[in-house]
Amino acid sequence: MLRHLEDDGQIIEPEYYCPILPMLLINGSQGIGTGWSTHVPSYDPEDVLAYIRAKLDGLEELPPIRPYARGFSGKIEASKDGKGFVTYGRAKKVSATSIVIDELPLKCWTDQYKERLLKMRDRGEISSFVEDHTTTKVSFKVNMQAVKLQRILKSSGGLEAAFKLKANLATTNINAFDADGTIRKFESAQAIADAYFPVRLSLYHDRKSMLLSEMKHASVLMRNKADFVQAVVNGDIDLVNGRKSKAEIIEQLKSLGLASVTALNEIRNNNTTFDRQQISQQEDSIDADEEKEKDSALTGDYDYLLNMPLSSLTTEKITQLNEDATTKEGALRDIEKMTPEDLWRADLEKLAPHIYKLKSLAS
Repeated sequence: MLRHLEDDGQIIEPEYYCPILPMLLINGSQGIGTGWSTHVPSYDPEDVLAYIRAKLDGLEELPPIRPYARGFSGKIEASKDGKGFVTYGRAKKVSATSIVIDELPLKCWTDQYKERLLKMRDRGEISSFVEDHTTTKVSFKVNMQAVKLQRILKSSGGLEAAFKLKANLATTNINAFDADGTIRKFESAQAIADAYFPVRLSLYHDRKSMLLSEMKHASVLMRNKADFVQAVVNGDIDLVNGRKSKAEIIEQLKSLGLASVTALNEIRNNNTTFDRQQISQQEDSIDADEEKEKDSALTGDYDYLLNMPLSSLTTEKITQLNEDATTKEGALRDIEKMTPEDLWRADLEKLAPHIYKLKSLAS
């Protein structure tokens, strides 16, 4: 259970959210604060997913997490000094006197690169260029003398070096808040994923505990209702003729072993996420008037049975309630067999196809 903040006596949003994957890596972040700055590149969601899966499987050799930009068709390579990455745009020869640049390095904008080409034209390095961009792709057709183009193609750096289609993507300034609200410097994307992993996994422990208590509560509730209806149908409890008081009927319910609302709430609250401060005021309040409190304890604990409509007092309803309870009990057994890691894997299995689809649409 996430820790919720309080504002003017009202419970508001949590201190932080903890999604299936660390979204800081997928979205990236860049900014300046008092005494701090940060630059977290955007990383490949497939890589992040594979890394989390590998940690869940306990693998010693973890896969890399590489930078990513949706729709980017250039290259991204690890820098030789190990302090980040190098991104490359893309250019190709289309005639003896012209090339087309159809991708720029990451963080290099179209207007910025246009200024560079204008300077190359003024210096006589190129003859002219034509822009033919779309909303999603860049396109510069650059014209130059055939001799100059041949010289560039034969040089060691080729078109990438001559047209400066190379840019560094540093990872030396990755600063972010951790789960304790403390600003930390992280050495890599993997370090962020490692710090995030135990926080998210602990929530799966809570989720399993919560699911177990909720399913057990639901199954016991349905069984109680089915047993109650069966007792009414069999004539063990007389609700129609008015021969017994409500207090006497409640004593009958107790003798039949039917659980009270208090007992059901104890089942529901028997989990690691139970926090008395999170319960609604209606459940948590205690009436100062002892008579009202006594009456509430006497009648309210079994109102969930006594207030069932007459239309529910049928054999069909008994069958339905028992079937629903059996379904819940089956789900309860399934959850009992699963580990918190299994719950996380199940979420990743649901998320993975959407990630693959988005990447395929962008390519």
